[in-house]
Amino acid sequence: NMIDLATLTRAVKVALGANIAGIFTNDEKFMSKFKKAGDSIYGQHWHLPIYDDHREDMKSDIANLSNTGKSRFGGSSTAAAFLEIFVEKDTKWIHCDIAGPAHLDKPFEAMSAHGTGFGVQTLLKCSEIIKYLYFKRFLEK
Repeated sequence: NMIDLATLTRAVKVALGANIAGIFTNDEKFMSKFKKAGDSIYGQHWHLPIYDDHREDMKSDIANLSNTGKSRFGGSSTAAAFLEIFVEKDTKWIHCDIAGPAHLDKPFEAMSAHGTGFGVQTLLKCSEIIKYLYFKRFLEK
């Protein structure tokens, strides 16, 4: 499993607003657990798509691939499609686009203004859940 937190573009902030992170995934079940962990902390997440159109935008006539879309639309999904290229086939993957909540102009819920550290507590909560499930499985043997 792999989770990345990144601010590749500001496009997700245009789509969802300043307080919400966009989530992209290749595994809905994995994403559901991540979102549940994040929402239980105070983070707000919204699942966004990567469609074949976004993947097509990564193709290039002059290079192995392009790192930007062919238009100014769908920037967050095209950025996620670019990252997806580097994910191994059998790896469950989540890209959490934190461009909005990573830096806030004013406080929101438990997050202060400026650099918020958004996503770190979600990752900690996920690691606690994984640790719990691992030891539960270990003890049941």
